[in-house]
Amino acid sequence: MEKLIMIFEDHLSKWGVYIISIPLFLMAIIETLNVIGRKILVPFPCAVECVESFLVITVYFGASIVALERGHVNVDFIIRKFSRSVQNYIGVFANLLGVAAFGLLSWGAWKITIHALRIMEVQEGVYNFPLWPFKVLFAVGLTLFVVQLLINAIKLIYVSSERTQYANIDKIQKGESPL
Repeated sequence: MEKLIMIFEDHLSKWGVYIISIPLFLMAIIETLNVIGRKILVPFPCAVECVESFLVITVYFGASIVALERGHVNVDFIIRKFSRSVQNYIGVFANLLGVAAFGLLSWGAWKITIHALRIMEVQEGVYNFPLWPFKVLFAVGLTLFVVQLLINAIKLIYVSSERTQYANIDKIQKGESPL
């Protein structure tokens, strides 16, 4: 299990930056071309659909990277008063609550994705813009986020049991907040 966690997190940290950076770069180019095109009365076709679809990739894959790096914003002025083990158990609870909430969202996203794949869903307009690939990426991104939250909970459980090393738990051991 530990090796699987390390492989998953290694791949996510290695490729995740590219997965969210490329759509951001493409969105910047598309919107720049769209602005220039509107000035000369020839807007970029499907600009809104492209940007909306790429935004899904950056947000949902980005959420799993933030969970991997434990980089979310939190206010921990109350839990700082508790012992380290209590803080870890609160962190386990928070991550499992996130798994439950986003697991339900992920399940719903996969239902929507399967329907979109069956009908090969497109956005009709001047050009038919395919939506189904981005719905697949939406569901995959949410699923990766759920998996990362579950991994964070597992790591916190091991830290709470006084294990010194488990799947690169260095950040937790340095005294950072478990949430």
